[in-house]
Amino acid sequence: MLWTVLRVIGTVFGVFFFIMAISVLRAAEVWLPAVILFAAAWALLYFSAVAPWVKRRTSTTAPPQPGRRTRSALRKAAIGVVAPFLVVIVTGIVDVAVHPGEYEAAGADTTTSSKQATPSASPTAGPTAAPETMTEQPGPIAFTESMVRAHGVTKDDQGGQSNVRFVAGTEDPERIEDLRRQCVQHYLETTKSAYCYGYANDADYGLTTVEWTPDFDESIYGQGRPCWITYGGQPIAGPPGTETTKSALEYRTQGCPGGVLFPDYTPPVPAPTTETSPVTVPVHNACALLDADALTAGGFSDRTEQAPGAPESTARGDVLATYACGNADASVIVEIDLHNTPESAREAADYNTSNDQRFLIDSGTRVPFDPLRGGAKIINTELGISRVSWSNGPYAVLLEVMSDPVIPGLPTTHPHENIDTMITAIVERADARLASSSW
Repeated sequence: MLWTVLRVIGTVFGVFFFIMAISVLRAAEVWLPAVILFAAAWALLYFSAVAPWVKRRTSTTAPPQPGRRTRSALRKAAIGVVAPFLVVIVTGIVDVAVHPGEYEAAGADTTTSSKQATPSASPTAGPTAAPETMTEQPGPIAFTESMVRAHGVTKDDQGGQSNVRFVAGTEDPERIEDLRRQCVQHYLETTKSAYCYGYANDADYGLTTVEWTPDFDESIYGQGRPCWITYGGQPIAGPPGTETTKSALEYRTQGCPGGVLFPDYTPPVPAPTTETSPVTVPVHNACALLDADALTAGGFSDRTEQAPGAPESTARGDVLATYACGNADASVIVEIDLHNTPESAREAADYNTSNDQRFLIDSGTRVPFDPLRGGAKIINTELGISRVSWSNGPYAVLLEVMSDPVIPGLPTTHPHENIDTMITAIVERADARLASSSW
């Protein structure tokens, strides 16, 4: 009777461990914990259910033989103990080799936690002794999908390209760079290409520009949520990939609220203590810079509308106000930043279309404007995005055009020539109106 009860209990626990193993395997990236549970379930179920059933069946079909009990015991030990033990060892070796980052992060977390929980080693230490954890740097951070805020897949016909935006939860740019590399490698397991934007915190991720739409988050473009710290990935063609990290000046100029301190950060010069009169921001209509005839000729909607909100509400750093306008489907958007000096406006135009915009330039064309205006004209019909920026006095203009990508063998909706002609007409009209303040 006792052995029957023990076998029932062993069977129940074996089934329980088996269910737990399946749950752990589905929830965790590493395999070893699930395999240990499988091994325990294996041993319990074998000795509680399988072995007794085999023994009863054998005893009824074959007479006892000398040495049979010894061989049976060895066979049971091999199947019920040695086999699952070997499976655990092999799985552990393979798992550490395949998932080194997860085990390194788990080890670092365990070490940090134990050090934080340990009191001062010497009870007789003087009052000036400080806890060891106060001077230690946090351990490494491992990328997980819980950090991801947006994930889209494009180029399905070429093997797929993952476009990912994640929040790192740290203000350390170097750590965000490391997480971005881990992000790219993680998604290269499911698609042929992967690009990741890394944000420090939700405050930076939450800042959007007027051209942002929900669909924008699943695309490769980054201007809709401009406060990313680092961006990079691997193209469909394979390595080498590209990567870009912001500077402190770029982060501060964009008015990002996340409080990230870069290695090249220099504190701003304190404002004078004497009270100064507030700057008067002029009233303008950004839509007056867009040429309706040029939009129609280029194949775009000519219905335009200004961005809501007061222009001065977007003041940040060297920018006193921002005026913006877009057409009905947000395929053409213009932003005009009023800077405190022409030099600052020209630097912003140069940054907006710098040579670092490799994801546009590599498969597109870039034509710089004259040094007085700064900036350049970038047209990329393959990706379907063109970016133009230049300065006129204290104003820095950013014009973005979202077009239908050109696909070989199919009719072209927005050919390069049409986009170039439309952009040239808009630039000439905008320059004339900016110079005469007639907008």
